[in-house]
Amino acid sequence: MRVMPDPAVEFRRRNRLPEPHSVSPPHLFVLHRLCELYRAFRTGALPPVLLATPTLMSGSLDPEVLVDRLEACAAAGCDPLSADLQQALLRLPRGIHPEAAERAGRVASHAAATVASWLAEGGLPDPETGFTWGYLEGASGYLFDEREPAHDGCHRDVRPVPVLRAEPTGHPLIDDLLRKPAPWRRGDHGRAMAWWPAILPSHREVVSVNYLPHLLNQWSAPSVDPAHLAMLAEADGPLGDATALILATFLAGRDQEAVPLLVRMAARGGLPTGVLGRQLGLLIRRTWFETRPVLASLAEAAQQGAQAQVWEILMGLLPVLLPGEGERPTVTHAEAVALAADVALWSGARGEIAAVSTHAASGRNSRFARECARLRDRLAGHDASAG
Repeated sequence: MRVMPDPAVEFRRRNRLPEPHSVSPPHLFVLHRLCELYRAFRTGALPPVLLATPTLMSGSLDPEVLVDRLEACAAAGCDPLSADLQQALLRLPRGIHPEAAERAGRVASHAAATVASWLAEGGLPDPETGFTWGYLEGASGYLFDEREPAHDGCHRDVRPVPVLRAEPTGHPLIDDLLRKPAPWRRGDHGRAMAWWPAILPSHREVVSVNYLPHLLNQWSAPSVDPAHLAMLAEADGPLGDATALILATFLAGRDQEAVPLLVRMAARGGLPTGVLGRQLGLLIRRTWFETRPVLASLAEAAQQGAQAQVWEILMGLLPVLLPGEGERPTVTHAEAVALAADVALWSGARGEIAAVSTHAASGRNSRFARECARLRDRLAGHDASAG
């Protein structure tokens, strides 16, 4: 019995494309587009215009301009390229665009009908994104949620394990792009990472998830840098755990671009500040990053006008960072609470942080306990110095 070859496998073989498991999904998406253009050029099948060329620096594509391009292709009797069409769909702004959908529906081509449906139905739904904390111990990988590390020495092998789940769209390259990236990769499979934000300008958290395997690889290249995050800051779509971890890593590493990025993203809104604080705490707890650089970054951001956002970050950070049962407070614990007390004053914060109240009520006379009492009282509005 003859087994029919998989068309996708045959396509990759003929065009010398790498296997999906060996490259990051966005990089493979770019390779498919380049391959398509090369084949069209060699065979004389290039359309009069590429559909997906962005109209904004972020990578977004104006719906009306896309319909203009569809009309140009139809007038020339030329079908748009498949990968180009799928990239154009991903570059459309979020939401429903009824006028452009109606125009596209009047263009006599299969590509135009696809675009009309995409515009009328609101485009790509937000996939489920995120990550869990994992680590390597010997030759095996584990999740922190399932098993704590056996010894402190393995902390340098901590890695975020990406989570990405999406409903099939029926467009094969888009569906391949939305598969979960593999963690702990090494080598050059993440080349052209600067292109990735423009591939999904309306779903930037998906790009962040794909950056995660390159984030904490200290000795391998390529790696994520603040310029990549700056491009995501200008894109669209909700921000979540993955973006928070990337920014947290730059803040903890005292990268010179980290604080300006935090301030700029805070001013634009939508920054998951509580998640960012928690991830800062986990970076300190589980990796080689230390507390004082994190506090210095947060203090600098607060002094530059992001007091409210820094306070929200500290509310996420302190419950993770402060000593738990059986742990002794350190000088840096006291410094963290002291910074929180100052930022609470600057931002006019009120409320309670349970871990702080517990330590404040311990009856000890250490600097840490006194700073906890000062923060507790300030949040309750009982601090005389606040006036």
